[in-house]
Amino acid sequence: MSTDITSLDYIPEKPVPLTPEQAEAMAQKQIKKHHVAIILLHWFNAIVWGIEAATGAALITSQHFRFAPEWYIHMVSTFFGSRANLLHFHIAVGLAWIFVFLVYGIFGARTYLHREVLEKEVALDGDDFRWLWIRTLRLLGRTDEELPLQGSYNAGQKMFALAVYSLVPVIIVTGLIMVFHLGSTELIRAAIVAHFAAVGLIVSGLMVHVYMAAVFPEEKPAFFSMFTGKVNALFAYHHHFKWWREYKEEELAWKESVRRQAGLLSKDDLMEEETIEQDATGASAGEAGHEEPVPPGWFARIFRQPGYWPPYAAGFGLGLTLLATFVLMGEGLGASSAFIRWTAFALNAVAPGHVAASDFWGRYVSGGQSPLINFLVFEVIGVAIGGLVSGWLAGRVRLSVEKGPRISNGRRYTFALIGGIVTGVGARLGRGCTSGQALSGGAALAAGSWVFMFAVFAAGFIGAIAVRRNWL
Repeated sequence: MSTDITSLDYIPEKPVPLTPEQAEAMAQKQIKKHHVAIILLHWFNAIVWGIEAATGAALITSQHFRFAPEWYIHMVSTFFGSRANLLHFHIAVGLAWIFVFLVYGIFGARTYLHREVLEKEVALDGDDFRWLWIRTLRLLGRTDEELPLQGSYNAGQKMFALAVYSLVPVIIVTGLIMVFHLGSTELIRAAIVAHFAAVGLIVSGLMVHVYMAAVFPEEKPAFFSMFTGKVNALFAYHHHFKWWREYKEEELAWKESVRRQAGLLSKDDLMEEETIEQDATGASAGEAGHEEPVPPGWFARIFRQPGYWPPYAAGFGLGLTLLATFVLMGEGLGASSAFIRWTAFALNAVAPGHVAASDFWGRYVSGGQSPLINFLVFEVIGVAIGGLVSGWLAGRVRLSVEKGPRISNGRRYTFALIGGIVTGVGARLGRGCTSGQALSGGAALAAGSWVFMFAVFAAGFIGAIAVRRNWL
């Protein structure tokens, strides 16, 4: 009997290396992950939450709590004719959402709700808690231990689902209190605060959820499974091995039942199945005597990581850096302005008359001060030094051309030059780059910065389709 992992006759206890042929075969096979009812409910929630978030933001006008700009509040109110119509629409959509949830909970309690939600989405076990602990240590660079095997949802997804299902009753109850004025005035005021707080927490988590699902390449199969209901077997094998094992065991049990009914399963087959796993996963005597390497010190574990920092740790550090610049310097981060100042410095050295007569360049040399005396100039210098130190600590300092296997070095240089020029022009037209406009402006809740950021993501997706052959 074959020990091919793509067959139904061999199910390992833990992931084993795959040959290219096996990986390709598994990538071509689709496994059903979501029932159609789950998909419909998912997109119903997505649409309703989008509508409620958009209209709810326009309903908050208090100077103490308002976060939407005035033009947005005016635009949405004008679209509905009046703020009263806007409020009625917001309430109607919310009540419809509550009604659908009640119908789903009543008629799907024994099937979808119990099987999909309670048993899969929020059922935390020992492996999940250990996954959260090891994942945290890995983000901090304190361990290289492998993450425990996961089921159809990993522990992070389960924690998010648990938070959502815990806050949804709060949103429903507080919403009903607000709509029907249930209880005293103090209760209604408390309901308003609790309602907005619960919605804010869920929306914050949804932003991370959408980013992880739509942007991270390794999560793309999970994202598209919410359209098709299926993921490929290779994705399930690498990311949700415990669920993959359960699926394969069900397939094997079905196959054995069919073969038994047909009288095709012999005793030799049964004996061979019992020894396959031992032959496939047993360690050699030489491996048993191999000495474990000495673990690195704390400095190496935290800083001298091969490759790149985990995105969560890097994002957290970037957020603290941005906060520090606001507190210490009174302004946020930026990059494109520093290059403009260097250009102004060079032009002023070559053609000072032209610079002084220019409306654009003249402001950088007005008052006789050097254009380089600016926080952003020194910040970018620090970024370059920090990048060099980071690359050295990670062992990545070398001369190389980062490109795909299908293009030459010359073509890569050409695309880099064109991309740099377009990016520079776009940063000036957009009044900032991804650091000055998106990060600093976004942190200040500037409407233009959020539009800029979403436009960057949209353009990135479209551009990736056009140039993907240069990288794959």
